[in-house]
This record gives sequence, structure tokens and C-alpha cells, in this order.
Amino acid sequence: MLPPGSQVRPALRTALLCTLLFAATVLVFWRARHYDFLEYDDQIYLTGNDYVHAGLTQDSVVWAFTAPNDYWHPLAWLSHMLDWELYGADAGGHRLTSLWWHGLNAVLLFALLRRLTGAYGLSLAGAALFAWHPLRVESVVWLSERKDLVSGCFFLLTLLSYTRYAERRRAGQPAAGGYVLTLALFTAGLMSKPTLVSLPLVLLALDFWPLGRFSPGAEAGQDWSRTWRGLLGEKVPFFLLSLAVSFVTVEMQRTVGAFTLALPLGARLGNAVVSLARYLGKFVWPVDLAVCYPHPGYWPAWAVIGAAVLAGAISLLAWRQRKARPWLLTGWLWYLAMLLPVIGLVQVGFQAMADRYTYLPLIGPILWLVCAARTRWAGRWVRNSILAATAAVLGACVARTWSQQAVWHDTSGLFAHALEVTGPNPFGEALYAKASFDRGAVAEAEQHARRSLQLDPQNTMAMFTLAIVRDLQGHALDAEPLLREVLARRPTDTEAGYHLGMLLLRLARPAEAIPVLQSAVRQRPSVALDNLQLAATLRQQGHLPEAAFCYEVAVLFDPGNAGIQCEHGTLLLQQGRTEEARAAFRAAAAKQTDDYRLHAVVGLTLLNQGLPEEAALHLNAALAVQPALPAALAALGRAETQLGHYSAASEAYEKALALAPQSPEVARASAEILARLGRFPEALERYQRAVGLNPGDASANAGLGYLLYLTGRREEARAAWETALRLEPGFPGLRERLEQTDPTRNP
Repeated sequence: MLPPGSQVRPALRTALLCTLLFAATVLVFWRARHYDFLEYDDQIYLTGNDYVHAGLTQDSVVWAFTAPNDYWHPLAWLSHMLDWELYGADAGGHRLTSLWWHGLNAVLLFALLRRLTGAYGLSLAGAALFAWHPLRVESVVWLSERKDLVSGCFFLLTLLSYTRYAERRRAGQPAAGGYVLTLALFTAGLMSKPTLVSLPLVLLALDFWPLGRFSPGAEAGQDWSRTWRGLLGEKVPFFLLSLAVSFVTVEMQRTVGAFTLALPLGARLGNAVVSLARYLGKFVWPVDLAVCYPHPGYWPAWAVIGAAVLAGAISLLAWRQRKARPWLLTGWLWYLAMLLPVIGLVQVGFQAMADRYTYLPLIGPILWLVCAARTRWAGRWVRNSILAATAAVLGACVARTWSQQAVWHDTSGLFAHALEVTGPNPFGEALYAKASFDRGAVAEAEQHARRSLQLDPQNTMAMFTLAIVRDLQGHALDAEPLLREVLARRPTDTEAGYHLGMLLLRLARPAEAIPVLQSAVRQRPSVALDNLQLAATLRQQGHLPEAAFCYEVAVLFDPGNAGIQCEHGTLLLQQGRTEEARAAFRAAAAKQTDDYRLHAVVGLTLLNQGLPEEAALHLNAALAVQPALPAALAALGRAETQLGHYSAASEAYEKALALAPQSPEVARASAEILARLGRFPEALERYQRAVGLNPGDASANAGLGYLLYLTGRREEARAAWETALRLEPGFPGLRERLEQTDPTRNP
């Protein structure tokens, strides 16, 4: 029996509002739905990642959990792998998934705010403000930041589970299952992005308000001290997980060189204090948003002091109001706790701050707004004023967010906008230089790389871009010191190592090049594969000398790979470099003496290049291992024919025909060699078989005609020749032969 309508309607209303919130959030970001991938981390996370392209395979899943990266986020990797299985290289599909994640987070925040505050409409407005704020654009539109959305989902689920667990504890109900679920959701969040390490501090803030677990007697009659100790003990597993993930993250970032700015503690502290104020400023007035905010090193004293005064004033107000307005303290602690891992005390990257870092921290100030509006929800005029202000703010956010998405349309536009709104920005200049180079604007790339180095002479990204630009312009000697400087500052930079090694090879300095290239391959084995793919592409495009050079480098990468040697030899033959090709083939065969397929390929290649003697050696080597190779036997017959060894050729063709009796080509070749040996009856039979298998073969019909003529069957011979001429009107000598054998012709 259905419950009364009064109980059904609120649930239906909530479901409807959640659906509308989700749909509206997706629509707000729909402008970016068809943007392409960016050349800014997307090539690492998506377009250039073979493990992601493979989808959810066993190897890919193992890689997601074990591969060295800037930090550990296997669940985010799995999300990308699933997307690649669903959408392939369609960037719009990947973005659609990101929109769904963000829409889901908006709904979860609505549920959480409603549970924390008891305010229905205001919680919905707060969730909409979170979801539609322009600061969300970077996390939602930038596909590489999927980890913000996935970790945000588990963050909100963890808090919802925790509040449910605390309520059951308060009511004296069994709560162990809720505790385990909360811990599991927190673990999943850490596996999505390690910035959730400070979440246990948010749990303690919620214990203060609204859960009220610090109050004497809050649970089972406990006094204040026992409650305090109990709450801290309850969080120990959470803090231990956070500590473990923090340690792993710092080690991974140190290993891959993510600490790109060496800043003294004073500079980092100053930037942290200023960033607290700047983030609040961007929340209130979201203009001049950029993908990279330059780090000034030391901020002016007035900026640090002003920000410190603001932070101190808020802290003092929140503490003094902890009884009358406890939500002020909880919201402020939430904001501080979730910013702690990304505030720059441990400098990771080059930025002073980032819009994406606000995804979860600014829920704290949103909690302020919801609670502040709720406490003043009295009277129609006040209510209408709050509704109007809310609508105006949300409308402004939607308009600003829609506009901000256009900045992310393409890589060059993204960095051009950053330079426009941030002023002198060495890393913005370096990023724009790289984007310019990637789209072929070499002169523009050089200009911005040099400008970046003027602002920051130690910028390795600008050094690298300028190096490859100068190399491309034919100034290899200018490029070499730049690449060496990059490697000196970033010894694990495999791309710089690869380019330096290639440059040294072109400068005919292999003794220096080989260790550099081998070091690059040891650090990132995919470099060798990238080089082979480049060689294949250059070959397809007809750039044979460049492709041959890439194969030479590939041989250095993997000297034991006979297949690479074989490909190299084939390419050398195409260039007419016969002796070098022979050497490559000999090296390939020497490495794989029992690989009959390799010997067969080498033999066929040499034969097609007019080298029958060496071809015969490889074909015989293949047949010694595997005698039942009709293609190799037929090729050996051709080689022996070209060498004038007709008996050996005939023997090879006989074996080939026995293995492939339906091959018209082998039958014709066998007939031709039998005719050369004067074995006309056998040759005639073979020509007849060849014509029977392929009546459209002009050569077989012509050969049949000659054998018929030699055996006295002249009319049949003329008929065969006429057939050959119909098939190939320009067949050499046949028209003359028909005229000479015309019985009506006057002598």
C-alpha cells in the first residue's frame, strides 16, 4: 500500500529538484562539450597515453595503481580508461563524462548542505552557487583535471556517510558499518586525488558543528575530556591513511621533479597567506581568471600584512562567535583545511595559486552564506530580497561561467588569455611558446620563449622550446647548450635527453649521443617506440633520409632487435644504399639465425632489389628451418633463374607447386623454366595449368602459344596468342609473330 501523499510529495520534490540541479549544471557547461583536447597535460593523461588507450585491461589497471606519476590517483586513471573505451578519441565524449561527474557533485552537495543546515531552498542555492561558479571552469572543462571531480564525489560521499554514522552514534544505534563505509569512501577519495589528505580535519570541524560531538555528554553520557579523546582516537585511521598518502605523494613528486620552484620558507609562507585572501577575492569577484598565476617569489610586505590581517580578523570573529554562530568557525576551518595541501607550503609546480584548488575549499564560505541567510529568513521583504539577490548572483555566475569556458577552446587561446590578464608571467610565456611551436608558429614560439627567459632565466620549459626552435632553424650549436642546461636542472627529462641525443648524432658525435639516448630509454622505454613510429610516419610521407636516421637511432635503442635492423635495411635499399642495406640484413640475420620468417622477408626484399645471390642465401636459410614455405620456394626459383641456375630453379618451383597447386603464378614460372631446359611437353602441361587457373594472364597465354607452336599445333598457338593480345594489346612481339605465321600471308 502506498504511503500517504504528504509523505510522498517531499521525496518527489527533492528528486525533481536534484534532477533539475543536475541538468542545469550540465547545461551551464555545455558550451565546452565539443572542445578538442588541449596540448597541456591532456597528451599525458589522454591523447598520448597508451595505457589509457588500451582501456580497462589487466595491464592498464595494474599500471594505474603502480606507475610512477606526479602523484597517486589510480581511480582517476580508471575513469579515463573507461572513457577511452566508450568514446575513443572523441574529446566531446570525455567532457560529457566530466559534466556528469560535476552535476552529480552538485546534487551530493545539496544533500550534504541540507543535512548540515536543515535549510532546504538555501541548500539548493548553495549547491548551485558551488556548481555554477566561474572558478569551477578549470576543473570541469580541463579533461586532465578529472581527478578534481572524482575526488570531489568521494569527498562529499565521505561527509554524508560520516554525518549518518555520527547520528547513529548519538542515537545509540549500531554504527560500525557506517564507520567502515566512511573510511572506505575516504580511501577511494585519496585514490582519486591526494589533496583529500586534510579531510579528517573537516570531520573534526563537523564534530564541533553541526554534529555537536564536542559537547559534554554528547555520546553515551561521556564527559568533555573523554569525548575529545574519543573523537581524536576515532580519526586515527583517517590520519594514518592521510600520512601514508602524503609520504607517497611527496616521494613521487620528488622523483619526477614536480618541485619546479626552489623557494625559501619565507616566500612560501608569504604566498600562502596572500593566497588565502586572493581565493576569497576570486570567489566574490571572479574576474581575470587564468590557467597559470605567476609566483612572485616574495610578495610586497603590505600584501602579506594585509592578507594576514584579513585572515586573522576572520579567525578571531569565527572564534568569538563559536557559540552564537558556530557555523562561522566550521566554515573557516573547512576552508583552511582543504586549502592546506595546495596552499604552497610545499611548492609543487610553478603557480602561486590555481582556480582548480578551490573546488572543495570554497564549500566552507558557501556554508557561511547558507547559514547566514537562514538566520535572517524572516518577513516577506527580507525573504524577497534574499531571493532576488540569490537569483542575481546565480545569474551572474552562469553568464560569467559561460563566458569563461571560451578561454579553454584551444591551447594557444588559453595561454594568450593568461598572459593578457596576469601581466608579466614567465611560465605563461613558456607555455604559450610551446603551444605556438606545436601549431607550427616557429617565429612566435621563439619570441615568447626568449621573453620567458628574460623574465626567468632558469625556466627549463622555455629553454627546451627555444632549443628545438633553434635546432629546427639549423642552429644546432645554439640548441646544444640549452638542452644540456635543461638536463642539468632536470636530469629525468627524457624528452630533452632524446632531443639532445638526436642532435649529437646529427653532429656526427655518436660517442656522446649513445649514452644520452640510452639513459632516456631507461627512464622511459616508450621513447624507443615513439622513435619507431616517427620513422614509419616519415617513410610513409616519403622523407626517406630522415626515416633512415630514425631507424639508426632505433637500432641504438634496441641493438638486439632484428626486426628493426630488417626495416632499416629495407629503407636503405629504397635509397639505393645497397652495401649498407646488406650489412643491416646480415646483422638482422645474425641476431635471429633460426627465425625463418625474418630470413624469408630479407630474401624477398633483396630479390626485389635485384640482389639474387644474397637473396638465395637467406631464402635457403629460411627453408632449412621451415621447408614448407611456398612463397619462399617460389622466390628461390626466381633467384636461381636470375643466377642462371635453371635446374635448381626448376626444383624450387616443383616443390612450391606441390605445396600450392592452385597458384597460377608458380605454375607459369615453372613452365617458363622447363621451357628453358628444353623439357617442352612438361612445360606445355604447366602453361595449360597456368591458363586454366588464371585465363586472364596474358603472359601465360603467350607462353602457351609458343609451346603449342613448337609442338606443331599452330592454329591453337595462334588462338592463344590472339587471346594474349586481347588481354594485353601491347604484348611485345606477338603481333609480329601472328603476321609471320598467318597462313594467308604471301611469301
